[in-house]
Amino acid sequence: MNDGRHRARFRHCLTVLSGALLPGVAQAHVKWFCGPIDASIPPAALRQVLSPLFFACLAGFTALVAVGGGCDALLARVVPASREGERRSVVVDLVVRLGLAVYAVCLWRNLAVVLWADDATGSVLTPEMVNRAHWIGLLQLAIAGMVLVPRLSLPAAAGLLTLFAIGVARFGPFYMIDYMFFVGLAIYVALGQPALRHQYRLASWRVSILTGGLSLSLMWTAVEKFLFPQWTIAVLLHHPGITAGFPFPFVATIAGFVEFSLSFYLLVGRAVLVRVAAVLLAGVFVMAMPEFGMVDVVGHIPVLIILVATLLQGETRLQQTLRGRAAGPWASSGAVLIRYLAVLAILMLLYYGLHALSVWAEGKAVPLNQFSLASVRPSRS
Repeated sequence: MNDGRHRARFRHCLTVLSGALLPGVAQAHVKWFCGPIDASIPPAALRQVLSPLFFACLAGFTALVAVGGGCDALLARVVPASREGERRSVVVDLVVRLGLAVYAVCLWRNLAVVLWADDATGSVLTPEMVNRAHWIGLLQLAIAGMVLVPRLSLPAAAGLLTLFAIGVARFGPFYMIDYMFFVGLAIYVALGQPALRHQYRLASWRVSILTGGLSLSLMWTAVEKFLFPQWTIAVLLHHPGITAGFPFPFVATIAGFVEFSLSFYLLVGRAVLVRVAAVLLAGVFVMAMPEFGMVDVVGHIPVLIILVATLLQGETRLQQTLRGRAAGPWASSGAVLIRYLAVLAILMLLYYGLHALSVWAEGKAVPLNQFSLASVRPSRS
């Protein structure tokens, strides 16, 4: 009798997890699809976030992360760590540069503009950063050309940082934390300048900077799903089919943990697990594209090229440094578990603190984000 109940619960858990990985549920940037937001609205109170559902999901995903860390340590005895080589670096560099060039052309051609921005003339860096001057379009086109020429790596990186700075000026530094991976891309490109690439040891951290920037950005947006569930729910209201019949708040919480856990593995995984995390994250983004259309296709090009670079490179100095010296399965499980809980707690506290600081500094809602989604209430599909 008890065995039957356990099997039923196990099947239910598998159903929940598969539902969480449905196309679009765990896609990162819900701001692209939920409409303009009021950045001055505070996140949900901590007592609301730390609900029984949250703790149940936390227990389940913490266990999965710990088991994954132990299995990763066992597999490391069979699968050797990735070694940096000139041929691999050339392939990774080609993927990143071509992907950035395509993305810059898409920005120039206005192919990444949110659907709710009817009066927009284009996007600056991401789909919801709408309205731009003519010179920004020329800069985007120039970046597309410069990034393909290694000797123009520094000007190309400066162009990317200029677009990011425009986002900071228009939306505020707190808002742009979502997109820190663009800074990582700019640093990666800059360190590809021939004079820098062969002269400084920092150049050997190029892929680490890419992977680390993306991982932190995705974990940050995952935390947003806990603190601003109404943003995810607003998307689910328009796409109820991807919930698999589960309540909206439940799906939002599960999606946040799926995204956070896979992104965390990008930081600590060995040769196998870091690639598994990259493949699963890329799969979620790709499967979401038919549901969410061209904005999702174009907007996630930078994310996908970083994931492909991570897949090609595998383990880097970043993972070795953050994982620590734990080598055995049990030690690795414990180390990963502690780091997982610590990173989650730190990012949640940082989100509350930096949001309050940004609202205090601005004194008003960020321009162009004047509408509020506060009226969206958790409900069932």
